[in-house]
Amino acid sequence: MTENPPPGQYPPPGQNPPPGQYPPPPPGSYPPPPGQPYWQEGRQGKGLAIAALVLGILALLSFWTIFGGILFGLVGLVFGIIAIVKARRGTAGGRGMAIAGLILSLLGLIAAIVITAIGVNIFVNNGGKDFVDCVNKAGGDQSKIDQCQRDWNQTLENKYSITISPRPTS
Repeated sequence: MTENPPPGQYPPPGQNPPPGQYPPPPPGSYPPPPGQPYWQEGRQGKGLAIAALVLGILALLSFWTIFGGILFGLVGLVFGIIAIVKARRGTAGGRGMAIAGLILSLLGLIAAIVITAIGVNIFVNNGGKDFVDCVNKAGGDQSKIDQCQRDWNQTLENKYSITISPRPTS
């Protein structure tokens, strides 16, 4: 009978290993890992890129609502940046959609900011700041608040030669 080799050593090729031990590994390199399922091969997640694109479109369509343009624009901008970084690393797909979403989000955000700035400028130039100050000084007195509104309406009517509220006819 053959003698058992010392632990950690295997018998020469052609001989069976002693009972309770595994056979030696085959010569050469290890076999490649098993393949991925067919539905994962070449397919990478595009969820963030799609979300960035959808949010960019919503930001551009709703920029005039200010809140929608700024909210959708900021979130779309963040998603677009994350999607581009992931696509660059190779852990996600949809780089083109991410770039398009980023650009649309940025345009929607810029448009909302411009519209907001224009609106604030118009409000301040037409006595809006005085109206707000008057309402703040009125406290909670409704008659004083109504007077502030009447004064502001009068200011706008005088400035633009229009009638904001119809005058009662007697």
